[in-house]
Amino acid sequence: MNCVSEAVKAKPHIGPLLVLCAAVWGLTFPAGKIASLQASPLNATLWRFIIASILLIPLAMRISAMKFKDLRARDFLGLALSGLTGLVLYNFFFIKGLSMIPASRGAVIVCGSPALIYLGAVIFFGEKLTLTRCLGVLISAFGTAYVITMGRPLSAFSGGLGAGDIIMLGCPLSWTAYSLIGRVVLKRISPLDANTWSVLAAVILILVTMPITHEPIGQAAIYSLKTWTTLAFLGLGGTALGFTLFYMGISNIGPHRAAAYINLVPVFGILYGWLMFRETPDSSLIIGLIMILAGLRLVQKY
Repeated sequence: MNCVSEAVKAKPHIGPLLVLCAAVWGLTFPAGKIASLQASPLNATLWRFIIASILLIPLAMRISAMKFKDLRARDFLGLALSGLTGLVLYNFFFIKGLSMIPASRGAVIVCGSPALIYLGAVIFFGEKLTLTRCLGVLISAFGTAYVITMGRPLSAFSGGLGAGDIIMLGCPLSWTAYSLIGRVVLKRISPLDANTWSVLAAVILILVTMPITHEPIGQAAIYSLKTWTTLAFLGLGGTALGFTLFYMGISNIGPHRAAAYINLVPVFGILYGWLMFRETPDSSLIIGLIMILAGLRLVQKY
């Protein structure tokens, strides 16, 4: 019996929710670009998570049946690791890597996440390894690279492998860890609760590291209304909504199937660039999107 088909039948709306997640995350790229004009990377990340927690904490307290006292030691460990891998480390590698290599090159590296997550699910959770799913992951990843590089995926790696590329590899690796840890955490904790506690863990971790990195938290006092608006979107949309939806996907269809939808993020990013900054897309967007959807279909169905 096809377990994927059963999961899709049981949760028929998870696909559209993950597409919404990709659409929201696609908008975080131009939002982050605006915020970075005034806010340092670590400060922007901190305030993004603080704003997210302002919404998540009362929402979780109102909706969730699980209380703080119900959490076990292994739950705390899982949530701390989720915050460390998916929020703190991912943002560090992303920001540091992009300071050393072009954005298109970094984005191609990041789109390897679904393949690594699938491999991790096979190794750690006994997920069935099939040729069709492998092909779907590869087609979808290649489609993403095709979109990002405007039809020239091999050009992203001209010049060989450098230090920036190695640092950028931390993004798919940390996101893989986050997704696989999420599968364990979500066995006992709801997606909303898991996201809430992970965000709080990330805030604590960043506050602990800020004195070491000599980041002035008081920098926020000079932020403009535009900067705060973009940080609010990054917190409420990109983190509170986006990460909760992604956790819902992991909970319902597994980490590697949920991760396959991440390949849609650059497509939405380019569409927003067209709408907001008049960055005209070319035929590579359509061709890449077709490959992404075809690969996504193979990953979800087989």
